[in-house]
Amino acid sequence: MNMLETDMCATSDSLYNIVRLAAVFGGDSTKDLNQYTEMVEKLCVIDSQMNNHRKAMEDSSRETTIEGFDHSYKTKLEKKKPNLRSHKRYKEFVQYAKPLLNPSLDGQTTDQNQNDGDELMIEDDIPNMIDPITKRPLEVPVRNKQCNHVYEKTTMEQLLKRNPRTRCPIMGCAAQGYVQLKLLEVDVKLQRQLMRARSALL
Repeated sequence: MNMLETDMCATSDSLYNIVRLAAVFGGDSTKDLNQYTEMVEKLCVIDSQMNNHRKAMEDSSRETTIEGFDHSYKTKLEKKKPNLRSHKRYKEFVQYAKPLLNPSLDGQTTDQNQNDGDELMIEDDIPNMIDPITKRPLEVPVRNKQCNHVYEKTTMEQLLKRNPRTRCPIMGCAAQGYVQLKLLEVDVKLQRQLMRARSALL
C-alpha cells in the first residue's frame, strides 16, 4: 500500500470517528450529514483518479517504446467523470453515518418495545462489542457475510492489506476461504447498540 492510500485510509477512519463523536456529543450543526459526505466525495474523486492511473499504467506496460507507452497511457486513461454516489467508499460511509446523525431518515422506530429489544440485544451481544483481533472495544463494526463474525473495520482492512490470505480470526470459525474486503459490511444496527450502551455510561 503506497503513501497516498495510507493517507486516504487514515482520513477516512478519522471521518468515521468524527461522525461517531458528533452523534453522541454534537449539536445540530455538527450532525449535518452533508458536510461529511462532501469530504467523502473528495476522497472518492482521488480514489477514482488513482485507480484510473493505475489501470492505464498496467495496460500500457506491455508497450516496447516510450512513444507507444505514452500513446497507450493517454488513450486508456478514462476521461469520464466518476459516479461518486455509486463509489463503494461513499456508499459505505453513508450507510454508517446516516442512521447515526439522522436516525429519523433511516426509518428508525420510536416504539418503546423496539428500543427495549435493542437494549436486550446489547446484553446478549456483549462478545460482539470487542474486536477479536485487537481485543479493544469496537468503534466501527463490520460483519463478515461469510460467517457473520464481527471485527473492527480499520483493523481488518489493515490486516487484509498486509496479508490478503487472512482467515477469520474467530476460533473455530467454519467459514471456508479467506476474509474478503467486498464481503465486509458495516453493521449499523450493532453500531447503534454500541452507542446506546456507551451513552448510558455517561
